[in-house]
Amino acid sequence: MSIPASRIALICTVLAACFVCAGLSTSQQPGLQGPVQAPGEVPKGVEVLTRGPIHEAFASPTTEPKATPQIAKKPPVPIEELPPEEKPEGDVIWIGGYFAFDDDRADFLWVSGCWRVKPTGKEWVPGYWRETNTMWQWVPGFWTNATQARAEPITYYPTPPAPPNIAPPAAPAELDMIQVPGYWQWTGDRYVWRAGYVTRVRPGFVYVASHYRWTPYGHVFVAGYWDYAVSRRGVLYAPVTVDVVVVGPRYVYTPYYAVRDTIVLDTLFVRPAYGAYYFGDYYGPRYVAFGFEPCVVYSRRHYEPIIVYERWERRDNPRWHDAQVTLVIERNAGRAPVPPRTLVQQTTIVQNNVNITNVTNVIAPTKTVVVARGEKTVPLSTATRAQVAQTSQASQQALMADRRKTESAPASATPLTKPRIAAINVPTTTPVGSPTTPIGGTKTPVVGGNPMTTKDPGKIGTTPIDPRIPPIGPKVTPKDTKKGTDDKKKKN
Repeated sequence: MSIPASRIALICTVLAACFVCAGLSTSQQPGLQGPVQAPGEVPKGVEVLTRGPIHEAFASPTTEPKATPQIAKKPPVPIEELPPEEKPEGDVIWIGGYFAFDDDRADFLWVSGCWRVKPTGKEWVPGYWRETNTMWQWVPGFWTNATQARAEPITYYPTPPAPPNIAPPAAPAELDMIQVPGYWQWTGDRYVWRAGYVTRVRPGFVYVASHYRWTPYGHVFVAGYWDYAVSRRGVLYAPVTVDVVVVGPRYVYTPYYAVRDTIVLDTLFVRPAYGAYYFGDYYGPRYVAFGFEPCVVYSRRHYEPIIVYERWERRDNPRWHDAQVTLVIERNAGRAPVPPRTLVQQTTIVQNNVNITNVTNVIAPTKTVVVARGEKTVPLSTATRAQVAQTSQASQQALMADRRKTESAPASATPLTKPRIAAINVPTTTPVGSPTTPIGGTKTPVVGGNPMTTKDPGKIGTTPIDPRIPPIGPKVTPKDTKKGTDDKKKKN
């Protein structure tokens, strides 16, 4: 039985269409513009870096507020970014990435988005690039206060004075106490210096001291608050460079390689001029000239919240800090190995003309990094990832638009003499639900991980207290209690 040629042609056309559709269904995600790379795949035109800026929402230093340097190059259009296929267990939000200027390349790199456990009572206000004549300048992001499920209006203050030249405080008498630095506080018509004080450490939490963040409209005051230790904040992802000409304008980037928190702490740098942290190989005179300073060195003259906490964590090893400073000196001098700069260098190094496996793993897949610190990951469906990407991107773009409109007002050209308030709409972000819980649904309690649960176990002031964590404040001993009782009897 012969089949007409016309019918054969029709069958071939249908089959070809099916194959095309099948290919599209595996290379595209709902709601996205173009193809998405497979997990772990690094397409041509993309380079994964094992050093670079730390996402501002993940960690920002409390350096003195200064206008950031201006760049004579326009940043590219932000690339489309899809959250990873898994997240750390617990209540985390997705905060998208942004472009940052890289001095070595004299070009921009992409700071990947991150999973983040929000500090209690805070919402993230993203930074943005602004144009000033023919130059471009980064305006930093910051965590703002949020009460009753909504963010408070943002107040812009006049430029605070430089910190007074005072003698460094004595070390706290007790091992579980830290010295919190003073700060300038606006009192109605002028700044008044608030002296530092001693407070008790909260295990698992870093105290971010009160500080200001620069904007072209004024300085935003960030009151001191307790944030999670670096290993409990979520997942930080490696930065990348993207050649849009090679990958195409419809490319969708998905972060895959997470940065080990141990590497962040081992190679943490601060760049005061940019008000930003960096990690990785920024050793040597070249980077000193660019304004990079190892945090362990910086902490000898300034309050450095992450290093202060790490020193407390290692209080049984009083020489830890000195050993870290020595390691920095050895790396700067070329006598100690430095971490690799790219994924390729991490995978193999050349020794005696032979490629060998590099044991210094700076980055690794999400699950590897999370499991290494005793936690679990939760897989996310394609629909959830697409929805998270869309919601996060829309929220950040709206916030950046509000900031640009407010902070580019004509009044920003003149120095402030008194505070001004801007009602910027900062929406409340909802943690990403589990695979069976839709976004915006019930929060999932965390057991043994980050203590962010559906019920607040109690508060002192505005800081939530985990029942496993000792309360903040002076320690009252039985002797002190008895003494107080005897004094009361004498008074009566």
